[in-house]
Amino acid sequence: MPIRRLPPETVNRIAAGEVVERPASAIKELVENALDAGATRIEVQADGGGLTRILIADDGHGMAADQLALAVERHATSKLEADDAGDVDLLRISTLGFRGEALPSIGSVARLTITSRPREGGDAHQITVEGGDQRPVAPAGFPGPHGARVEVRDLFYATPARLKFMKSERSEAMAISEEIKRQAMAHEGVAFTLDLDGKTTLRLPAEHPGDAGRLKRLAALLGRDFEANALLIDQARDNVRLTGYAGLPTYSRGNAGHQYLFVNGR
Repeated sequence: MPIRRLPPETVNRIAAGEVVERPASAIKELVENALDAGATRIEVQADGGGLTRILIADDGHGMAADQLALAVERHATSKLEADDAGDVDLLRISTLGFRGEALPSIGSVARLTITSRPREGGDAHQITVEGGDQRPVAPAGFPGPHGARVEVRDLFYATPARLKFMKSERSEAMAISEEIKRQAMAHEGVAFTLDLDGKTTLRLPAEHPGDAGRLKRLAALLGRDFEANALLIDQARDNVRLTGYAGLPTYSRGNAGHQYLFVNGR
């Protein structure tokens, strides 16, 4: 059989499997985009374990109309900037995302709609991508002064074979909840809300950034007993700093539950 080039649509759907493994991984990418956009409030909604519908709404800096079309192109990103020589330093990445793959990957396997209004002012606009088919950018309504709303419907409808590897709706919903909890632990200065199938399961107000705020956030997620039995850790060695909270020896568990490690907010 001769070697042939695959159509671009097929290439994109295959590549999407490296970014979007399940609804929780899609939500992780979208929440990190919102955090990189400077959001102080992130609302997450998921129906049917995230396979039927996902909505991520934030109050970040948003995108103008000309940026929406670029946002759904593969390897287009606002998080890396070339120097005067045209080189990009991949060793100095300060954002959670930088590859520019999340939105085009989701758009290639689902029905993706992005609505945004930029913080600099101006009207809100919307773009839709269905199974890789991109629609023109058009004016749209937006409920806030700035930010973005990313809605994903029928995840993996364009690659139905992937649906056979999904777990039950309950299991996928639990994975989504765990992902939001992890993001909330790492970013105590951001308010998070999680609705699963129309029911609010998590509502966390923004805490003051720092040790005290982080402990309040951890207590809201792990329980007040943890707050009463937590020891502050803050050590540095060889340009590496370790901060956080650890339970006292008298407050132990019989398994690895409630052990969370983050590197540079990840």
